[in-house]
Amino acid sequence: MTVQIHNSRYERIQQKAEPVIQHLVGLVEKGYALCTASSFGKDSSVVLVLFFEALKRAKAKGIEVPECYISHSNTGLENPAMDSYTGEQLMYLDAFIHQEDLPVEVVLAEPSLSASFFYATVGRGKLPRFVDSKHRECSIDWKIKPQQRALKHIRKQNGDGRDLVVLVGTRTSESAGRADRMEKAGHAATALIPEEGKTGLYSNACIADWEMTDVWELLMACDSNRNGVFSTYVPNFEHTLELYKASNGGMCAVIVGDGGSKSACGSRHGCSICTIAGSKDKSMTSMIESEPEQFGYLDGINRMRNFLVRTQHDFGRREWFQRGISDIGYVALSPDNYSSRMRREILRYMLTLDIREQERAEDHAAALHRGDIPDTTVNRRLAHPQFEFITPKMLLAIDFAWGIYGQFSHAFPALREWYEIVRLGRRYEIPDIGEDEFPRIPVPEKRYFHIGAYEHPWKIDGLRNAYGEAINPARRPDRPPFGAYRDPETGETRRVAYFEEDDELSINGAEANLFLLEFEDIYFETLALENYDGVRYLLDRGLVKVGKGQIATYDKIARRAQHWIRLEQDLNVMDIQDYARENSISKAEHFQLLEDYQRQIAAKGDDQFNLDLFAEAAA
Repeated sequence: MTVQIHNSRYERIQQKAEPVIQHLVGLVEKGYALCTASSFGKDSSVVLVLFFEALKRAKAKGIEVPECYISHSNTGLENPAMDSYTGEQLMYLDAFIHQEDLPVEVVLAEPSLSASFFYATVGRGKLPRFVDSKHRECSIDWKIKPQQRALKHIRKQNGDGRDLVVLVGTRTSESAGRADRMEKAGHAATALIPEEGKTGLYSNACIADWEMTDVWELLMACDSNRNGVFSTYVPNFEHTLELYKASNGGMCAVIVGDGGSKSACGSRHGCSICTIAGSKDKSMTSMIESEPEQFGYLDGINRMRNFLVRTQHDFGRREWFQRGISDIGYVALSPDNYSSRMRREILRYMLTLDIREQERAEDHAAALHRGDIPDTTVNRRLAHPQFEFITPKMLLAIDFAWGIYGQFSHAFPALREWYEIVRLGRRYEIPDIGEDEFPRIPVPEKRYFHIGAYEHPWKIDGLRNAYGEAINPARRPDRPPFGAYRDPETGETRRVAYFEEDDELSINGAEANLFLLEFEDIYFETLALENYDGVRYLLDRGLVKVGKGQIATYDKIARRAQHWIRLEQDLNVMDIQDYARENSISKAEHFQLLEDYQRQIAAKGDDQFNLDLFAEAAA
C-alpha cells in the first residue's frame, strides 16, 4: 500500500498510522460497529484520533457507517485537573461529531451511588483500599463495573444483528507483564479477539505495536499550528501534554520539535484521593510543585489523601463493634470500619476544601476581570471552581447512611455540617500527620462484650414512622401511609416509613439541589429532631429511593444501631465503645463460655432423647 505523505515532518508517524486507519475503515466496510472506551489519556486519545479518521474516510468513500460509540467513565473522585480536562474534551467531542455529522454516540458511565467513595467511605465508613490491600475493589467498583454497564447499553443500542469491535489503547511496550498478557491473549494491531461468552463482541488493540514516542508524535501531528496532518476533534493536544509534563515534575521534553523526537513522558494520573498510591502521590505532588500557579489548588486534596494514608493504623478512628452475635449473646470487638467521628471529620475537611475552592475561583475571576493577571487560557480556566466533591446528591446520600447507622443523636447530621460550613462560615483544617506517627501494628485480638439481642421488646424501633402512619392518610391520601416488608428471619411483617424503590439506591440530583434550598429555611427547626426523624423524612418524601428488596437490610441496621444507643443511655456512659472494651472478655474466655453452653445444650438433648425412650417403652 502506498501512503501519500502530506508533510515530511510527520512522515514517520503518518506511515505508522496509515495501516491502522485502513484496518479500521475495512472493519466499517465489513459492517462492524466500532466502540472505544476513552479516558482521554495519551493512549486512548490516539485511538480516538484514528477512530475518527477512519470514520471520516469511510464516509467520504460512500461506505455506510453504522452507529459507533465512545464511552467515558468518571469515578467521581478524579484528579480535578484531569476532571476539568476531560470535561473540556467531551465538549470538543460533541462539537466535532455534530460538525462532521458522524453517527457516534457518547456514553457516560459512573459508579453506582452505593459503590461511590463518598457514600461507602464517608457514609458507611468502609475503609479505602490501601497500598497493602490484597484486592483492588475500588478499580472494580469505580471503573470496571461502570464500563461493563456502559458496554451493556451499547450492545443493546447496537442490536443483535451487528458485530461490535471495542478498540483498546493497550500497547506491548508499556511493560513486560503487559506484553506477556497481550501475547498470550493473541492481541495484535489487526487481530479481532472474540470476548468469551459474548457472541458478536470483539476487542482490538489497534496500537498494540506502538511505542510511547509514536503516541506523542501522533498527538503532536494533530496541531494545525504545526502544519499537522490530522484534523481531529481538538485543535491540538497542548493541554494533554501540559498535564503530563506537570505530572512528571515539569521535565517532560517537547515530543516533536525542531530537534526531532525525544524521550516522552509516561506519567499516569489516578483518583484525587488515591490511597493505593502509597505514602506519596507522585503525580499530584509533581503537578503542585512544578506548576504551583496552575495546580496549587490541588494542595488541599493532596493533604487530604496523605491524612487518610497516614491514619491507616490509627485504630482510635475505627468502629469496634462487629455485626454478628454469638450463640451466647456476645458481640466481637475489633477495629473495623471508620468510626462516626472519623467519618464526620472527613466530611468536614471535604466540605471545607469545596467552599475554599469556590472562594479561590471567585478571587481569581475578580483578578482576571481587573487585569491583575494576564488573560490566558489557563487563567480563564482557573476563574471557575475546579472541583466540588460533596455535591447535593452526595450530601444526601451521606446523610441517609449516617441516619441508618445511627451515627449521631440529631436529624440530618451531614446536612447540618454542610450548613454550618457553607452558610455559617465554619472551616476545618486538615491536620498534618507525620508519616511515622501511626506505624503499622498488629490488629488486636478480638474481645467480646455481652449485649443479648438486637431487638426492642415492643418492636417499635428501626425505620418505623408512627407519626407518619397517623397523619399520612390525611396528608397524602393517594398512597399508602407506611411501608412494610416480611422479615426474612422471622417471617413476620414489619412496618417501616413509607419508601420508594429503584433498581438500586438512588437520589435525583435536581431534587437534592431543591431540598438543600429548602433545608436553609428549616435548619433551625431540625435542631430539635432526633436522628431517625431525618432518615424517615428522606424516605417518606421519596428523596432517597432504596434498591429493590433492600429495605429489610436498612431496617435491621437501624435496629442494631438503636440498640447500642439505648444501651449507652441505660448504662449512663459517655462512649459505649470505650465501655464495651473496658468490660469485655478475651477470645479464650468467650470460647470457654461457648463450649460450656454447647455442652449444656447437648446434655438437654440427651435428656430429651432418654425421656422419649421411656415414653415409648411405657406405651
